[in-house]
Amino acid sequence: MLEWIKKNHKTIITGIVTVCLCIWLYACDSQVRSLDGSDRLVNRAELQLELDTFIGSAQLRMLDLDRQDAFRAIVIENSLLLVQGQPFNALGLLTSIFGIYGLTHAGSKVTCYCKKCQEKRKAKNGNT
Repeated sequence: MLEWIKKNHKTIITGIVTVCLCIWLYACDSQVRSLDGSDRLVNRAELQLELDTFIGSAQLRMLDLDRQDAFRAIVIENSLLLVQGQPFNALGLLTSIFGIYGLTHAGSKVTCYCKKCQEKRKAKNGNT
């Protein structure tokens, strides 16, 4: 046996190195630093989850800005109508108030739904 090992030592070393390299390439994920500013290393799936979270947060904030701008536009529009001398339109004011309520209610529902989806994705990914 010792003679066979001496005769084939290059093949044995090559085989061992090849097996170790295959295990290392298969088992070790490529990792980069996290987007949240910490020095934590994340793989591709975790990075995608963080990116989705940031994009979702940005979209929620944009919806909030849109809601605020819509409210501001309604207030300015009603103020201009009153300044122009037109009579006060109670039905228009009620419609505006219910529209604002509908927008804020829809925004809160979307926010809750997005938070639940993010929690489910974190649970599936193994993060808590």
